[in-house]
Amino acid sequence: MSATLSSLAATLLATVFNPDPSPHDLLVLVSCIALFWYSFFQLLHVTLHPFALKQPWLHTAFSREYDRVGLAMCKALNVSWTKERYIQIFLNDWPKMQGIYLQHFIGGALCLPAVFHLCDSTTASSLACLGVLSEMGWELSDVFDLFIVRTTLPDGKERIPNNMLAIWIVHHSMTLTLGFPMVLRYRELRTLHLLTFNLQWAAAIAIGCNEFTKCLDLSQKRQLWMFRIMNGLCFVIMAWMRGVQWLFLSGSMLMTWYNDEEWACLYIGVVICVLITGFNFALCIAPFYKKMIKFSVLKKQVSVKRDESQQSLTTEVRSESVEDDENQFEEETEHLVVVSSTG
Repeated sequence: MSATLSSLAATLLATVFNPDPSPHDLLVLVSCIALFWYSFFQLLHVTLHPFALKQPWLHTAFSREYDRVGLAMCKALNVSWTKERYIQIFLNDWPKMQGIYLQHFIGGALCLPAVFHLCDSTTASSLACLGVLSEMGWELSDVFDLFIVRTTLPDGKERIPNNMLAIWIVHHSMTLTLGFPMVLRYRELRTLHLLTFNLQWAAAIAIGCNEFTKCLDLSQKRQLWMFRIMNGLCFVIMAWMRGVQWLFLSGSMLMTWYNDEEWACLYIGVVICVLITGFNFALCIAPFYKKMIKFSVLKKQVSVKRDESQQSLTTEVRSESVEDDENQFEEETEHLVVVSSTG
């Protein structure tokens, strides 16, 4: 058994650093990576879910999150989760979220040698392609997990409603459709290395920070400022990596396919790039921007001034009303005096 595992590990390692792997070898590698990530996430759930259920701070965090954005999210997903149901679902998914940003950090880190020229180009390209294949393996395992939850659990369709399923399909569409052709045909292409690094590390940083800021109590001044700083940092990272850099790199990739007359990749790529661009701006950049505006210092100052102005206006109106009442009282008193005198 150990000899078989050692032989398999040696074969997989050889495939990773093979500059000209066969589709069959890549399929075996991705299948093993998918099995690894599926086992990892299952183990993470078994280990962390009981821990999460016993943590009052997590219950409190998800309760606050429901009031901040959860209710609006439920409306967008067209589900009618109560606060208690929302907390229950997100406590169940909390271990998975920790695994997702860890997986994205690892996938992005594999691209660092290629991004920063830390070693020879062949080794760097192989590691970057392993980052692509790691993402593909995780996405395959996640699709399988979504299918199992939707079809076998009594509340599967409630936990993963149609709108959420559509979002996940869009998220997984790029790597699952173009990952293999890119590794087989363009493993040395720097644009591929940068795209893989940008997409994975932007997601890792954003998800990691978002998981942390959920636990912050914004009624506390220090934690509010920490929330503002981290949310602003995430907005800048997302706007640059999932906005500006994404548009430049995806455009460069489309032009490469066009120049090489890779029409199948080009046609599929155009559709995928449009979908991912919408995903990036609607679900990655906009939420951080909205939170940044909602909890900004400037808006708070404007709100305070507006409240003071409204209070001042109310005071003036009340003052005028009192003066009118006093004038009316004086006129009525004078009239009564006149009537009494003539009577």
